[in-house]
Order: sequence, then C-alpha cells, then structure tokens
Amino acid sequence: MSEAAANPPGDDLGHDLAGAGRAVWLAGLGALAEIERGSREAFDRLVERGKRVERRQLRAIDRTVAATAARAERLGERVREGFHERVEEVLHTIDLPSRDDLRVLASYLDRLAERIDSLGGAER
Repeated sequence: MSEAAANPPGDDLGHDLAGAGRAVWLAGLGALAEIERGSREAFDRLVERGKRVERRQLRAIDRTVAATAARAERLGERVREGFHERVEEVLHTIDLPSRDDLRVLASYLDRLAERIDSLGGAER
C-alpha cells in the first residue's frame, strides 16, 4: 500500500487541525491558571489594603467617639449646673433654704451648742 493510500489527502490537515485545537485548548488552560494565580495574588493584595483601610477607619471612629463623649460630658455638666441653679432659684423664691444655707446653719448650731456646753460646764 502506498503512502498516499495510507494517508488520505485530508488526513494530514485533520491531524494538523486536531494538534492546533489541542494546543489552543492547552493555551487556554494555561491562561486560566495564570489568571487564577494572578487573581489570588490580587485578592491577597486587596485583603491587605482592606485591612489598612479598616485600621485607619477604626482609629478615626475612635477619635470621633472620644470627641463626642467629651462634648457630651461637658454638655451634661452644663445641664447639671443649670439644673442646680434653677432649683436654688426656686427654693429661694419660695423662701426655702438651699443646701449651702443648711450647711451654714448646721455649722452655726454646732458652734452654738459647743458654746452652750462650755457655759454650762463653767457654772458647775
């Protein structure tokens, strides 16, 4: 059998096309593997960048919370002071003694009691 009869005229072309198709398939698989590897590396880089951004944002949030808490504390103190002032004004308006007035009175009564005790002891 001659070689021409063993390999029909289109057979070499079919073999070449099959080889080229396989090469294209393998190249596609290789490209996919490269993309996967590159994607994984890109993903890892994005994760690291995300961690840095998250840390910056958390620090900013902490600063904001601290500043807000300090402002709230100052505001609360002003509200308390204002409340105490108003209560004292109302007590004064209705002629009731304030806490300070009662302290002064208690101190005066203590001194008076000591004096009375000292006078009573002198008479004996």
